[in-house]
Amino acid sequence: MKKNYLMLGIILGFVVGWGIPSSEAYEVWVADQSDTAKESGGFLYVYDGAQLAADPAKTKPTLTLDVAKEVNDFCKKSTQKNVRRPHMIFITKDQKHALVSFLSGHVLVMDTASKKPVACLSTGKNVHAAWPTPDQSMAIAANIAEKKLIRIMTDYQTGKFSYDPQKDVLDLQALESGERPDNAPICPITDDTSTYAFVTLRGGGLLVVNVKETPMKVTTTLTNNEIQPAGCGGYQIGNTMYLNSGGGWPIAPLSYNVYAVGLSGLPDSVSAKLLSTRDTSFSDSHGLWGVGRYLWNVDRAGNMIEVFDSVSNLSVNTIQLVGSHSDDPAPDLIDFAPDGNYAFVNLRGPNPLTGNHKDVHNAKGSTPGVAVMKVLDGGKSGALVGITRLTNMVDGKETADPHGLAVVHP
Repeated sequence: MKKNYLMLGIILGFVVGWGIPSSEAYEVWVADQSDTAKESGGFLYVYDGAQLAADPAKTKPTLTLDVAKEVNDFCKKSTQKNVRRPHMIFITKDQKHALVSFLSGHVLVMDTASKKPVACLSTGKNVHAAWPTPDQSMAIAANIAEKKLIRIMTDYQTGKFSYDPQKDVLDLQALESGERPDNAPICPITDDTSTYAFVTLRGGGLLVVNVKETPMKVTTTLTNNEIQPAGCGGYQIGNTMYLNSGGGWPIAPLSYNVYAVGLSGLPDSVSAKLLSTRDTSFSDSHGLWGVGRYLWNVDRAGNMIEVFDSVSNLSVNTIQLVGSHSDDPAPDLIDFAPDGNYAFVNLRGPNPLTGNHKDVHNAKGSTPGVAVMKVLDGGKSGALVGITRLTNMVDGKETADPHGLAVVHP
């Protein structure tokens, strides 16, 4: 059972005020991966960011998109199969396109202004995450089920998206060893130069892949003793890539580790420094993102966020999320408003569809939706403002399970 914690900082927040919402228009996109048709579908919600920050409990989505309808028709025309479980959302650097990955193996490209689908590709049996490179020339997709890394060539101006199975697919299973026994890729985070993908692995370890070479080439590696299993979060500040490892898999029902990976030795070498671990407690590291000099790492099972200072690489704060708004929020992924004043975190539901180990319920939550947090002290601290709830009742059962989340500021 998860511990109940008092929410820190809420009294201070009401005394000094939460601050003025960002003057820059932005949206918060959230994917609910629960079915909306027979073994297919899901929801995509779009919120006005300023309205959501100001009054999360009462704000309604500006768009509720049932992907079993228009999106499914669009994808089925090009891939001949139904879409199911929208899992992750990433936004291109120019903010004009969203990449939505489905556990049915689809990568959907959407225009962020019109909210219309632009392209839909099938990458096989599964795609956990599709990461757009900063130079917008590629998207790197992680196929867990078939242990493949897929490079999608992206031309957003002409609307052309494709990959060559002979040139753009890296078979990671062929690279397994005693130090990396299960190379199913979880998240492929690229560096700021769009050259190297840092691929976290289900069985632990790390592959650094040069995605600009053809075929793609593994340049350096870390073992499962250096990086624990199933990391998903990744964020670069300066010459350091921050990564985590988490739970939910049979090999690691519960796991929490955060690392700083130095990039100065690329392409020949990288080194990982462990910044924090909670492997002996009820913890599960998942989302990781930065605001200013600080990094916020989400503990899904522990219902908290740990804050790191990228200057010192030290853990400087812990923000507890249990309180009057939720007794078990199960925070997952995180993103920030453009001005860094607010953070948005998806909260898992009582029947999580992914990333949950049935014996420990590391991803099970009581309030499916999106948490709004006020960022305090330049990112060193924060406090929960409120929650916007999401629901998808099926035969009297709450099936809503929010996962993918991204802030868009076109």
